[in-house]
Amino acid sequence: MIRPLQPKRTLSFLLALALFILPALTSGTAAAEASGGFATGSPASPADHFDYFSHVYPNLNDPNHVLKTATYEDIVHLFESEGNFAVLIGGSWSANAQADIGYINEVAKQYGVSTIYNFDTKLDGESLDIADSSSPYAYKYVDLVNKYLKNLNLYDKADAAHNVSYVNKSGETVSANKVEAPFLFIYNKDHVDAGGNKAPIVAYLNESKSAADLQTGGVLDSAKVDAYKAQLQAVFSTVNSYNTYNESNYIKTSFNVNYAGENAGKPLIFTEGDEPLVLEHVTYHQLKQILASDGNYVFLFGGSWCPNTQAIIKYVNEYAKKNNVDKIYFFDTKLDAGLIVGDPANNSGTNSKTNPHNNNELQIRTTNHPYANLYVDLVKTYLTNIKTENNTAAKPSVISYVDANGSTVTGDRLQVPYLFAYNKNNVDANGQPAPILGHVELMYSWTNIQPDYVSTGYTDGARYTNAINALNSLYSRLEAVPSRLTGVAPTAAGAQDGQIAGTAGKALEYRSVTSAVYQPVNSGSITGLAPGAYVVRYASKAGYQGPTTAAGATAIPYPAGQSVTITVPDYVTFADVAASSWYNDAVGYLAARSIATGTDGTHFAPNAPVTRGQFTVLLLKALGIAPEAAGADNFADAGTGYYSGYLAAAKKLGIATGSGSNQFLPEQSLTREELFTLLYRALNALGQLPAQQTGTGLSGYSDAGQFAAFAQEAVQALSASGIVQGNGGKLEPKALTTRAQAAQVLYNLLSRS
Repeated sequence: MIRPLQPKRTLSFLLALALFILPALTSGTAAAEASGGFATGSPASPADHFDYFSHVYPNLNDPNHVLKTATYEDIVHLFESEGNFAVLIGGSWSANAQADIGYINEVAKQYGVSTIYNFDTKLDGESLDIADSSSPYAYKYVDLVNKYLKNLNLYDKADAAHNVSYVNKSGETVSANKVEAPFLFIYNKDHVDAGGNKAPIVAYLNESKSAADLQTGGVLDSAKVDAYKAQLQAVFSTVNSYNTYNESNYIKTSFNVNYAGENAGKPLIFTEGDEPLVLEHVTYHQLKQILASDGNYVFLFGGSWCPNTQAIIKYVNEYAKKNNVDKIYFFDTKLDAGLIVGDPANNSGTNSKTNPHNNNELQIRTTNHPYANLYVDLVKTYLTNIKTENNTAAKPSVISYVDANGSTVTGDRLQVPYLFAYNKNNVDANGQPAPILGHVELMYSWTNIQPDYVSTGYTDGARYTNAINALNSLYSRLEAVPSRLTGVAPTAAGAQDGQIAGTAGKALEYRSVTSAVYQPVNSGSITGLAPGAYVVRYASKAGYQGPTTAAGATAIPYPAGQSVTITVPDYVTFADVAASSWYNDAVGYLAARSIATGTDGTHFAPNAPVTRGQFTVLLLKALGIAPEAAGADNFADAGTGYYSGYLAAAKKLGIATGSGSNQFLPEQSLTREELFTLLYRALNALGQLPAQQTGTGLSGYSDAGQFAAFAQEAVQALSASGIVQGNGGKLEPKALTTRAQAAQVLYNLLSRS
């Protein structure tokens, strides 16, 4: 999990400003103050991202892998999309998938694959296997294969052990070959064989390897690994390019198609002008892993088949983006999204019973469903403080199942859409788990949620107002305790104009450690502070649900959160940093926020070279990346000093790769090419690499040939995008970076929001 920089912004342009100043500073005397031109952007997203594949596949060992889960609905969409797609069937339960996944990912990247779509026939990741003839849902697999994978012909249909079958309504046995995980194939719906017959499986590998298969005498055998990679290469080399589908467009279309099918002629939910969605479909197993992990997450339970989800989905996304939320995990309690792929009109968006998502056979949010335990156990295990319209009613409604001991097990029944913020480590005032930080559960329609909707007894647009208030309340607290808050020193000795920055958009309250009374935070920062310690926490707020009356939606209180203590430091001044120096603002800014410190209590040593270890600490602090704990994988020369944990974090994220023999040389002075490389890798780790190509690349500089091999990718990318701009046709890769220059780089990254 990577927490983005604080504050997040259009990094490419800010970095351009930061790096542009360096060529003018080689003498250490020229002024280099950037004037204006800073990009403004949003603060860092408060919502974390979860790397499911790295979590469930310990041997993957690639934070930049190309694997993506596909729900049943997703895989159907892929099979109906144009292009060449890499597909992997299997799950983390497969020992062979565990052994092979890293090699599959590695070879795929060599052939330009940006996404491998992974579909697990075990829809819960454990036992609900639709590729099993004994399952009542075997038809979900058989119809999927027979409709889309028409040339899957691995085994004789009479071989029951290698086929999945079911009996249809006409009493006929329908079967399809069963693939064994991991099954890799290249798919193109329009591909045909030499005879002109549909052959959407362009190439495949039906042979997987166990860990033992790749070893000799219990040791990994490179020859066996190379032989397996050659099999993978034979698959990936069959097409010249690979495609992906746009998940945002696909989800929008699903909502529009379903809504239009039952509301012919009415305005659609999403239009061309709507921004991309921040929603990402998750599987049941993926959902469980996220709920069990550390971090701050936003979830939406619902589906495009649900009229109430249709009503609010656009606003969920719109206000998420306004509150800088860049990821909402979207889970459908219908594990198949209600699809029946055997129906020819399955995805056409027709009305009533033939609505493409109206089937409820895999709706686990149903009492006594064969897999109701999946829903009930999820709620009881992870959503322990759940509040719903049902459980606050006079007669609460629950979902139940009978366990192996004959006991009835119940769980609160949420309605969809159910939007909630979550942190598994949050606790209430009594120390009891309270992972849900807020929720929205409003059952409106796309018609009555319109801003101009008129309803007797209600103010015009009442439901729209209710929904927006509810969303703003939810998004005002998305973490257990306040983070990314920074104490800022007063501007002069004895002054009381210190601040606590980083409070914008958060429903906070604060007090001095010497006071018992909390004060509300009503602006983007807490101002007018004397140096000292302050206690900050999330204030009590409401979640909103039905029933809705003329007075509004029903407000459900959430208590104030746990507090953190923030120190507003004393005014800082250095004897060797003159007020007129070009780096004065930068040094003061970073020192006041405890990002940079002096070489002693009164000196900063601005002209001294910055070391590799020092800059790594500065960079990661500025980006809000926490150090790793003692004992984490690290460089051999990381030691146990102030930079040790930061070097481990930089190594883990691929920001720092060392200089050979697992050495980082933290005490060695930092060159400009090393600075460029660390910045480039940090942008890559945060997903902020520039895409626009505006410069000429290294070819435009006379000293381009002086860059070491390790730096060429970084500098080529940064110079091609216009970020790195030299001086006098040179980039001076071997020149050392001073402490003042490093401070100015980070100041330009962080000083404007």
